[in-house]
Amino acid sequence: MKRFVYIVLALLFIAYIILPSPVAYSAPVISVTDPEGDDRGPGYYGYPTADVFKPGVFDILKFEVYDEGNNVVFKVYVRDLGGNPWNGPNGFCLQYIHIYVRTKAPLPARTDTIGLNVLLRPEYAWHFALLLAPGWESDPVPVGQRAALYLPTQVVVQDDSFKVYADTDNNAIVAEVSKDLLPDVENIANWVIVVALTSYDGFGPARVRPVDVTGGEWAVNGTAYATPDMVKRIAKAIAQGIEPRIMDLLVYSADYPNGITAEEQYSWLDSYNIDLGLPAFIPGVVLQPVTITETQTLVKTTTKVSTLTETTTVEKTVTTTSVEEKTITTTSPTTTTVTVTDWTITGVVGIILLIIGFAIGYVVKKK
Repeated sequence: MKRFVYIVLALLFIAYIILPSPVAYSAPVISVTDPEGDDRGPGYYGYPTADVFKPGVFDILKFEVYDEGNNVVFKVYVRDLGGNPWNGPNGFCLQYIHIYVRTKAPLPARTDTIGLNVLLRPEYAWHFALLLAPGWESDPVPVGQRAALYLPTQVVVQDDSFKVYADTDNNAIVAEVSKDLLPDVENIANWVIVVALTSYDGFGPARVRPVDVTGGEWAVNGTAYATPDMVKRIAKAIAQGIEPRIMDLLVYSADYPNGITAEEQYSWLDSYNIDLGLPAFIPGVVLQPVTITETQTLVKTTTKVSTLTETTTVEKTVTTTSVEEKTITTTSPTTTTVTVTDWTITGVVGIILLIIGFAIGYVVKKK
């Protein structure tokens, strides 16, 4: 009997050493709260109908980052972990948490996300990403089901230097990462961080549970709180593969040091464009129309067709050539007649003067 007790105590001691347990940390470097009840994705998503998806399992309440000596600790709190119905090795199985981090280091950066159907704006492009999955198998997600750390040049699968586990007492999922794996650990407070919570699906695309127009036992309901217009829009987005696959979103940056509101989340995740086939951006981007004024200028140029009436003035200039012909024919007769008349008058006057001269001379001689 004593031997049995010793064996049990030895096993408990070994389990205490091997299994990760909640740790009391120092004050967080980053602590951001998130609104409760905003786990609706773009504002109109609903949970799958299976009983395991309890209310709140996809609802982020708080996010914290700790500097703990040789490690950086990331902690995501949810309203309810929902237990671990499928016995995920990391202590949870319903949630799939993505943490995208942009540091101050001059490193290559990516604006895509891994299976979430959203893009990050360039100033939020990530240098490393933590994908916290339940932990089955040996390969990293999304190829396998182990939690993974994505870096610019490598992928690290959870191990002794990268641990992932559930803090069930606080409904939190925790990642402890060695500082040797991370860049720019001296500037944690200045990092830009996007935290996305989606539903884990070991059989779904990129291990993410798909969104369906009407939902189902194992699919996210894409129209649970949608208006008729929204139903048509999300249906087109799903057909194009640009529907956001996120249930809750948290952002930390210089622009959002206290996180974002539910309205901002809904607006950003609803910013996908079905006309252009573009996914949503985080933070949201509003595309401005630029083609309306161009069509107005084209209409104005057609009014210049009225210049064709000027052809009538060309016909008038042709008829004026007859006037020029008359001027040429009248110049030579006028010059000839004037010359003859002047010489005749001069001769007569000369003869008369000659006769008068002879008469005067005769009279003078006779005296």
